[in-house]
Amino acid sequence: MAGNHPPVTDWTTDFDHTDEVWAADPYPIWADIRASECPVVHSDRYGGVWLPTRHEDVSAIAYDTEHFSSQSPIVTEGRPMMPAPQGVAPPISSDPPFHHDARRLLLPAFSPKAVEELEPFTRQFCNDLLDQLEGKDVVDAAADYAQHIPVQVIAKMLGFPPEDADIFRTIIHNALESVDLPVEKRLENFGLLDGYLRNQIEDHIANPRDDLTNYLLSAEMGGEPLNEEHVGGTMALLLIAGIDTTWSGIGASLWHLAKTPSDRDGWPPSPSCCRWPSRSSCGPTPR
Repeated sequence: MAGNHPPVTDWTTDFDHTDEVWAADPYPIWADIRASECPVVHSDRYGGVWLPTRHEDVSAIAYDTEHFSSQSPIVTEGRPMMPAPQGVAPPISSDPPFHHDARRLLLPAFSPKAVEELEPFTRQFCNDLLDQLEGKDVVDAAADYAQHIPVQVIAKMLGFPPEDADIFRTIIHNALESVDLPVEKRLENFGLLDGYLRNQIEDHIANPRDDLTNYLLSAEMGGEPLNEEHVGGTMALLLIAGIDTTWSGIGASLWHLAKTPSDRDGWPPSPSCCRWPSRSSCGPTPR
Protein backbone atom coordinates (compact mmCIF):
# COMPACT_ATOMS: atom_id res chain seq x y z
CA MET A 1 0.00 0.00 0.00
CA ALA A 2 1.16 3.50 -0.75
CA GLY A 3 0.36 5.06 2.64
CA ASN A 4 -0.31 8.61 1.46
CA HIS A 5 -2.84 9.27 4.23
CA PRO A 6 -2.24 9.88 7.95
CA PRO A 7 -2.46 6.78 10.19
CA VAL A 8 -5.90 5.66 11.35
CA THR A 9 -6.67 6.42 15.00
CA ASP A 10 -10.23 5.07 15.20
CA TRP A 11 -11.27 2.23 12.91
CA THR A 12 -14.97 2.75 13.58
CA THR A 13 -15.03 6.33 12.29
CA ASP A 14 -11.89 6.78 10.19
CA PHE A 15 -10.90 3.49 8.57
CA ASP A 16 -8.56 3.37 5.59
CA HIS A 17 -7.85 0.22 3.57
CA THR A 18 -4.36 1.51 2.68
CA ASP A 19 -3.24 1.90 6.29
CA GLU A 20 -0.18 -0.21 7.15
CA VAL A 21 -1.91 -1.78 10.16
CA TRP A 22 -4.86 -2.85 8.01
CA ALA A 23 -2.60 -4.21 5.27
CA ALA A 24 -0.61 -6.25 7.79
CA ASP A 25 -3.61 -7.93 9.47
CA PRO A 26 -7.18 -6.66 8.95
CA TYR A 27 -8.92 -9.59 10.65
CA PRO A 28 -8.78 -8.33 14.26
CA ILE A 29 -10.06 -4.96 13.03
CA TRP A 30 -13.02 -6.61 11.29
CA ALA A 31 -13.75 -8.66 14.40
CA ASP A 32 -13.74 -5.57 16.63
CA ILE A 33 -16.04 -3.68 14.27
CA ARG A 34 -18.46 -6.63 14.00
CA ALA A 35 -18.64 -6.79 17.78
CA SER A 36 -19.27 -3.06 18.14
CA GLU A 37 -22.65 -1.32 18.31
CA CYS A 38 -22.42 -0.41 14.63
CA PRO A 39 -20.99 -3.14 12.35
CA VAL A 40 -21.36 -0.83 9.33
CA VAL A 41 -18.88 2.00 9.80
CA HIS A 42 -18.17 5.19 7.90
CA SER A 43 -15.07 7.18 7.02
CA ASP A 44 -14.76 10.66 5.54
CA ARG A 45 -11.69 9.56 3.58
CA TYR A 46 -12.00 9.02 -0.18
CA GLY A 47 -14.87 11.48 -0.34
CA GLY A 48 -16.91 9.39 2.09
CA VAL A 49 -17.02 5.59 2.22
CA TRP A 50 -18.91 2.91 4.16
CA LEU A 51 -17.63 -0.48 5.33
CA PRO A 52 -20.08 -3.32 6.11
CA THR A 53 -18.32 -6.08 8.06
CA ARG A 54 -21.01 -8.76 8.51
CA HIS A 55 -21.85 -11.33 5.84
CA GLU A 56 -25.57 -10.64 5.99
CA ASP A 57 -25.01 -6.92 5.35
CA VAL A 58 -22.54 -7.48 2.52
CA SER A 59 -24.94 -9.97 0.92
CA ALA A 60 -27.92 -7.63 1.27
CA ILE A 61 -26.01 -4.77 -0.34
CA ALA A 62 -24.66 -6.94 -3.15
CA TYR A 63 -28.15 -8.10 -4.14
CA ASP A 64 -29.85 -4.72 -3.73
CA THR A 65 -29.08 -3.41 -7.21
CA GLU A 66 -31.87 -0.86 -6.97
CA HIS A 67 -30.06 1.16 -4.30
CA PHE A 68 -26.40 0.16 -4.80
CA SER A 69 -24.27 0.26 -7.95
CA SER A 70 -21.18 -1.75 -8.91
CA GLN A 71 -19.86 0.96 -11.24
CA SER A 72 -16.85 1.74 -9.01
CA PRO A 73 -15.47 -1.53 -7.56
CA ILE A 74 -12.25 0.06 -6.22
CA VAL A 75 -12.33 2.69 -3.46
CA THR A 76 -10.10 5.58 -4.53
CA GLU A 77 -9.94 9.37 -4.33
CA GLY A 78 -11.68 9.66 -7.70
CA ARG A 79 -15.19 9.00 -8.91
CA PRO A 80 -16.34 6.59 -11.65
CA MET A 81 -15.19 7.61 -15.11
CA MET A 82 -17.81 5.49 -16.85
CA PRO A 83 -21.42 5.64 -15.58
CA ALA A 84 -23.72 2.70 -14.89
CA PRO A 85 -24.92 0.32 -16.15
CA GLN A 86 -21.69 -0.43 -18.10
CA GLY A 87 -19.12 0.93 -15.68
CA VAL A 88 -15.40 1.24 -16.22
CA ALA A 89 -14.52 -2.48 -16.34
CA PRO A 90 -17.48 -4.65 -17.40
CA PRO A 91 -18.79 -6.96 -16.15
CA ILE A 92 -17.39 -6.40 -12.63
CA SER A 93 -18.41 -2.74 -12.79
CA SER A 94 -21.78 -3.34 -14.46
CA ASP A 95 -25.32 -3.19 -13.08
CA PRO A 96 -28.33 -5.25 -14.24
CA PRO A 97 -29.44 -5.91 -16.86
CA PHE A 98 -26.18 -4.98 -18.61
CA HIS A 99 -24.17 -7.14 -16.21
CA HIS A 100 -25.91 -10.37 -17.25
CA ASP A 101 -25.08 -10.02 -20.93
CA ALA A 102 -21.53 -8.69 -20.34
CA ARG A 103 -20.76 -11.64 -18.06
CA ARG A 104 -22.35 -14.17 -20.37
CA LEU A 105 -20.22 -12.83 -23.19
CA LEU A 106 -17.06 -14.02 -21.41
CA LEU A 107 -18.24 -17.51 -20.45
CA PRO A 108 -16.90 -19.28 -23.59
CA ALA A 109 -13.37 -18.06 -22.81
CA PHE A 110 -13.55 -19.66 -19.37
CA SER A 111 -15.40 -22.86 -20.18
CA PRO A 112 -13.88 -26.15 -18.95
CA LYS A 113 -12.70 -26.93 -22.48
CA ALA A 114 -11.05 -23.52 -22.94
CA VAL A 115 -9.31 -23.74 -19.57
CA GLU A 116 -8.21 -27.33 -20.23
CA GLU A 117 -6.48 -26.20 -23.42
CA LEU A 118 -4.33 -23.82 -21.35
CA GLU A 119 -3.24 -26.52 -18.91
CA PRO A 120 -0.22 -27.94 -20.82
CA PHE A 121 1.27 -24.47 -21.31
CA THR A 122 0.61 -23.53 -17.68
CA ARG A 123 1.98 -26.78 -16.26
CA GLN A 124 5.14 -26.55 -18.37
CA PHE A 125 5.70 -22.93 -17.38
CA CYS A 126 5.31 -23.79 -13.68
CA ASN A 127 7.77 -26.66 -13.98
CA ASP A 128 10.25 -24.41 -15.77
CA LEU A 129 9.99 -21.89 -12.93
CA LEU A 130 10.64 -24.62 -10.37
CA ASP A 131 13.65 -25.83 -12.35
CA GLN A 132 15.10 -22.31 -12.19
CA LEU A 133 14.87 -22.40 -8.39
CA GLU A 134 16.86 -25.62 -8.03
CA GLY A 135 19.99 -25.17 -5.93
CA LYS A 136 18.87 -21.96 -4.22
CA ASP A 137 19.05 -21.94 -0.44
CA VAL A 138 16.41 -19.22 -0.07
CA VAL A 139 13.46 -18.69 -2.41
CA ASP A 140 10.90 -15.90 -2.39
CA ALA A 141 7.84 -17.94 -3.34
CA ALA A 142 5.88 -14.82 -4.26
CA ALA A 143 8.44 -12.93 -6.31
CA ASP A 144 10.25 -15.95 -7.80
CA TYR A 145 7.24 -18.16 -8.50
CA ALA A 146 3.66 -17.05 -7.83
CA GLN A 147 3.84 -13.65 -9.53
CA HIS A 148 5.09 -15.08 -12.82
CA ILE A 149 2.37 -17.65 -13.49
CA PRO A 150 -0.80 -15.58 -14.06
CA VAL A 151 1.17 -12.92 -15.94
CA GLN A 152 2.09 -15.42 -18.62
CA VAL A 153 -1.27 -17.21 -18.70
CA ILE A 154 -3.32 -14.02 -19.02
CA ALA A 155 -0.89 -12.67 -21.62
CA LYS A 156 -1.39 -15.85 -23.63
CA MET A 157 -5.17 -15.62 -23.34
CA LEU A 158 -5.28 -11.99 -24.44
CA GLY A 159 -2.58 -12.38 -27.08
CA PHE A 160 -0.22 -9.91 -25.42
CA PRO A 161 3.59 -10.17 -25.68
CA PRO A 162 4.87 -12.35 -22.80
CA GLU A 163 7.91 -10.09 -22.44
CA ASP A 164 5.63 -7.25 -21.25
CA ALA A 165 5.43 -8.76 -17.75
CA ASP A 166 7.01 -5.73 -16.08
CA ILE A 167 4.46 -3.44 -17.75
CA PHE A 168 1.64 -5.62 -16.39
CA ARG A 169 3.06 -5.43 -12.86
CA THR A 170 3.28 -1.64 -13.05
CA ILE A 171 -0.29 -1.42 -14.35
CA ILE A 172 -1.54 -3.60 -11.48
CA HIS A 173 0.35 -1.52 -8.91
CA ASN A 174 -1.16 1.67 -10.32
CA ALA A 175 -4.69 0.24 -10.33
CA LEU A 176 -4.88 -1.62 -7.03
CA GLU A 177 -2.10 -0.44 -4.72
CA SER A 178 -1.80 3.30 -5.35
CA VAL A 179 -5.48 3.95 -4.64
CA ASP A 180 -4.81 6.77 -2.17
CA LEU A 181 -2.91 8.95 -4.62
CA PRO A 182 -4.49 12.25 -5.70
CA VAL A 183 -6.90 11.95 -8.63
CA GLU A 184 -4.55 13.78 -11.00
CA LYS A 185 -1.70 11.36 -10.27
CA ARG A 186 -3.92 8.30 -10.68
CA LEU A 187 -5.16 9.57 -14.04
CA GLU A 188 -1.55 10.11 -15.07
CA ASN A 189 -0.66 6.56 -14.02
CA PHE A 190 -3.62 5.14 -15.91
CA GLY A 191 -2.21 6.68 -19.06
CA LEU A 192 0.15 3.70 -19.22
CA LEU A 193 -2.76 1.24 -19.19
CA ASP A 194 -4.81 3.22 -21.70
CA GLY A 195 -1.90 3.58 -24.11
CA TYR A 196 -0.91 -0.06 -23.83
CA LEU A 197 -4.43 -1.35 -24.48
CA ARG A 198 -4.93 1.00 -27.42
CA ASN A 199 -1.72 -0.29 -28.98
CA GLN A 200 -2.80 -3.89 -28.48
CA ILE A 201 -6.23 -3.23 -29.98
CA GLU A 202 -4.71 -1.55 -33.02
CA ASP A 203 -2.28 -4.45 -33.47
CA HIS A 204 -5.06 -7.03 -33.19
CA ILE A 205 -7.20 -5.19 -35.72
CA ALA A 206 -4.26 -5.07 -38.14
CA ASN A 207 -3.14 -8.63 -37.37
CA PRO A 208 -6.13 -10.75 -36.28
CA ARG A 209 -5.46 -13.98 -34.40
CA ASP A 210 -7.32 -16.50 -32.30
CA ASP A 211 -7.22 -14.96 -28.83
CA LEU A 212 -9.48 -13.25 -26.32
CA THR A 213 -8.72 -9.74 -27.57
CA ASN A 214 -9.91 -10.50 -31.10
CA TYR A 215 -12.88 -12.33 -29.62
CA LEU A 216 -13.93 -9.14 -27.80
CA LEU A 217 -13.32 -7.01 -30.89
CA SER A 218 -15.68 -9.21 -32.92
CA ALA A 219 -18.27 -9.80 -30.16
CA GLU A 220 -21.76 -8.28 -30.06
CA MET A 221 -24.31 -7.48 -27.38
CA GLY A 222 -27.90 -6.90 -28.38
CA GLY A 223 -26.92 -7.22 -32.02
CA GLU A 224 -24.39 -4.37 -31.78
CA PRO A 225 -20.56 -4.49 -31.60
CA LEU A 226 -19.08 -3.72 -28.19
CA ASN A 227 -18.18 -0.06 -27.82
CA GLU A 228 -14.53 0.89 -27.43
CA GLU A 229 -14.86 1.52 -23.70
CA HIS A 230 -16.42 -1.92 -23.18
CA VAL A 231 -13.65 -3.71 -25.05
CA GLY A 232 -10.87 -1.77 -23.32
CA GLY A 233 -12.50 -2.02 -19.89
CA THR A 234 -12.94 -5.79 -20.13
CA MET A 235 -9.37 -6.23 -21.33
CA ALA A 236 -8.20 -4.14 -18.37
CA LEU A 237 -10.30 -6.22 -15.99
CA LEU A 238 -8.89 -9.51 -17.28
CA LEU A 239 -5.35 -8.15 -17.19
CA ILE A 240 -5.52 -6.61 -13.71
CA ALA A 241 -7.95 -8.83 -11.81
CA GLY A 242 -6.93 -11.99 -13.62
CA ILE A 243 -3.30 -11.51 -12.62
CA ASP A 244 -3.55 -9.91 -9.17
CA THR A 245 -6.11 -12.27 -7.65
CA THR A 246 -4.32 -15.33 -8.99
CA TRP A 247 -0.81 -14.52 -7.87
CA SER A 248 -2.22 -13.51 -4.49
CA GLY A 249 -4.09 -16.83 -4.26
CA ILE A 250 -1.01 -18.87 -5.20
CA GLY A 251 1.22 -16.89 -2.84
CA ALA A 252 -1.26 -17.14 0.03
CA SER A 253 -1.57 -20.90 -0.50
CA LEU A 254 2.20 -21.39 -0.41
CA TRP A 255 2.46 -19.18 2.68
CA HIS A 256 -0.23 -21.22 4.40
CA LEU A 257 1.45 -24.52 3.57
CA ALA A 258 4.82 -23.17 4.72
CA LYS A 259 3.51 -22.29 8.16
CA THR A 260 1.06 -25.22 8.51
CA PRO A 261 3.13 -28.41 8.18
CA SER A 262 0.16 -30.62 9.09
CA ASP A 263 -1.56 -29.65 5.83
CA ARG A 264 1.44 -31.01 3.94
CA ASP A 265 1.26 -34.45 5.55
CA GLY A 266 1.14 -37.27 3.04
CA TRP A 267 2.72 -35.30 0.18
CA PRO A 268 4.66 -36.26 -1.83
CA PRO A 269 3.16 -39.77 -1.70
CA SER A 270 6.43 -41.60 -2.27
CA PRO A 271 9.62 -39.78 -1.23
CA SER A 272 11.70 -42.63 -2.66
CA CYS A 273 10.57 -41.85 -6.21
CA CYS A 274 10.10 -38.08 -5.98
CA ARG A 275 12.91 -35.66 -5.28
CA TRP A 276 11.81 -32.04 -5.52
CA PRO A 277 12.26 -30.32 -7.92
CA SER A 278 12.85 -33.39 -10.14
CA ARG A 279 9.40 -34.56 -11.18
CA SER A 280 9.70 -36.69 -14.31
CA SER A 281 9.53 -40.09 -12.58
CA CYS A 282 6.25 -39.44 -10.74
CA GLY A 283 4.03 -38.06 -13.42
CA PRO A 284 1.91 -34.89 -13.02
CA THR A 285 2.35 -33.14 -9.70
CA PRO A 286 -0.10 -30.61 -8.24
CA ARG A 287 1.43 -27.17 -7.85
